[in-house]
Amino acid sequence: MAETIHYVLPQHLAARRQAQRHERTVQWGAAGAAVLCLLAAGLLLAPLNQVRQERQLVINPASLGTLPPDIALLGKLGTFRALAIDWAAMRAERLKQDGKVYEALQLHETVCALAPHFPDVWIYAAWNMAYNISVMQYTPEARWQWVRNGIEILRDKGLQYNPKAIKLYKELSWIYWHKIGDYLDDEHLNYKRALAVQMETVLGPPPFAATDEEYFTWFRRMVDAPRDLTAFLAEDAEVRRVAAELQRVGLNPDRSLLDFVARHIRPEVQMAELLQEQPADDTPLQSRLRVLKDPRNEAGVEALLAALRSDVLRNDFRLNLNWMLDLMVNQFGPVDWRNAFAHSLYWSSWGDQQCEGRVRNSPNDEINNARFVLFSLQNLVTRGRMTLWPNFDDAFASYIELTPETRLIPYLYEAYMRLGKKHFGDRPDFKEGTPGPNFMTGFVTNMHNWIQILYLEGGERNLDLANNLYTWLRKNNPHPDGSTQEQYLVSLDQFVLGDLREQMDTYRAAAAIIGSFIRQALKQFAIGQTEAGTTSMANAVRCYEFWMRDSDMERRERRHFPPPRLQLRDQIVAFMDNLQFDPLAKARLWRGLPLEQRQMVFDRLNPVFEKICSAQDPPWSPGRAFPEPAGMEEYRKRQPELPTRDDEVEEGTRHKDN
Repeated sequence: MAETIHYVLPQHLAARRQAQRHERTVQWGAAGAAVLCLLAAGLLLAPLNQVRQERQLVINPASLGTLPPDIALLGKLGTFRALAIDWAAMRAERLKQDGKVYEALQLHETVCALAPHFPDVWIYAAWNMAYNISVMQYTPEARWQWVRNGIEILRDKGLQYNPKAIKLYKELSWIYWHKIGDYLDDEHLNYKRALAVQMETVLGPPPFAATDEEYFTWFRRMVDAPRDLTAFLAEDAEVRRVAAELQRVGLNPDRSLLDFVARHIRPEVQMAELLQEQPADDTPLQSRLRVLKDPRNEAGVEALLAALRSDVLRNDFRLNLNWMLDLMVNQFGPVDWRNAFAHSLYWSSWGDQQCEGRVRNSPNDEINNARFVLFSLQNLVTRGRMTLWPNFDDAFASYIELTPETRLIPYLYEAYMRLGKKHFGDRPDFKEGTPGPNFMTGFVTNMHNWIQILYLEGGERNLDLANNLYTWLRKNNPHPDGSTQEQYLVSLDQFVLGDLREQMDTYRAAAAIIGSFIRQALKQFAIGQTEAGTTSMANAVRCYEFWMRDSDMERRERRHFPPPRLQLRDQIVAFMDNLQFDPLAKARLWRGLPLEQRQMVFDRLNPVFEKICSAQDPPWSPGRAFPEPAGMEEYRKRQPELPTRDDEVEEGTRHKDN
């Protein structure tokens, strides 16, 4: 039998084998642990994705309908996406500096597409367009286009991917408030004109509403209109019939119809037709107007226009109509949506409502966004009533004037109280019935302004409100020791007119103040604001009477003033001769002037009237637009040509005692 040989491994080889077996055990154990971790990760994937979507860390294609192809493609770059963002951003900045703004725009859009869920890239792109690139342009049209580009990239794209990012709403509100509404840009008036004409084309001219509810009713027609325009045209037989009639005369039921209606279906256009030399010929324009004005089509036309306006506001301007109506009815009053501050108010308040309680939003962004609600409302109070004579062929040639809108003051007062309590109500120094410590200084300053506006506009309602606000100041804005401030111990009349009278210490200052009241009165009469115009004239007379009273203030530098009736005469001549003012407003003012004033200026203005009428297309009849006042022959015989202002002024005297 063969002998079995037993071989004992050396100690170092045995240790090596043992180590190899232990290593395999560790490897198998690690592999098993990895499998378990992957399974656990798979179980956590669904809740993690939910958190990522809630916090806007990823794009949710379901919320967009379908993911745009450019976003879907660029999203596949993976880790190289960061490098692409850096390169595109630096390249866009160089192109902007070189003046290649359209190439820079494309690269900005690429950067946003690479990181669509990061709000800062949208903010940077919008700021570059609305501020940096716009001021590099040389025409108001080009500058306005770049301001619009900045608005649209935020409104139409940035908020689409980041609907809960408060800083995007704040930035959009800022562009409307600062770039368009404020005065700092050289072209701010052109921006205001362009936005106002654009919005009036969509909304139509706002009605002359005696009450807030009448204004809300006008806007509610657009809110209640069907939201599916295509289905509405297919299902409503009356609207379908009207749309067919309009198409036969060359008008399609789309945005072009709104443009046509804005140009030709307006109260002033109908008034202009009455002033023409002869009836217009039967033209395609007249055929279209007949269809639109046919009493049988009235209901269908109104329903169609309301649906079209609703469609454009929702799809082109991305506005929520229900929120717009709620803002007016339940929160802030009858705001004019042609005004930039109305849009600033909308986006700041809509952002506050959409983003409330979001964990990713900065508290500073939230409070700053809330401030824009108050800033926008305050500017709507001081510049919220718009006089617009639109030029639809050249919006920048339109006449626009912004004056105080006193109807919004009670709404702004309540907004201060509501927002102050919301943000500061839990602080120990918060006092009930005030807007809170952080808002108090601005609130008091604004209240002084409100009281002056209400007093100068006049009317029983305004004076009652001014007295109530003045009483609030006496009670809630004392000295630190609790005593009433001296400025509130005088009458309301002295409180309002005291500063104004102090400014009337020279002839130039007095002339400017009295002249501004008279000019304001003429503009108010021209747009039908009879009560406000009467108050403005009364304020001019009061300032004149104060000037004419004996005073020890710098008598040697004073001059004798012509009476208000002669100053009004000169202002009428200046108003009629001003090319900025709408001819129809001039015709309306002429019909509303007192007989004596028309007699005083008719002969001087007759050549101006003929020039105005001949410049219209078709020409107006001077006898219809600016008829000769009654009794002119007798007036000419008994009244010599009145001296001009320069002839009447005596240097160095303010008033001669009898």
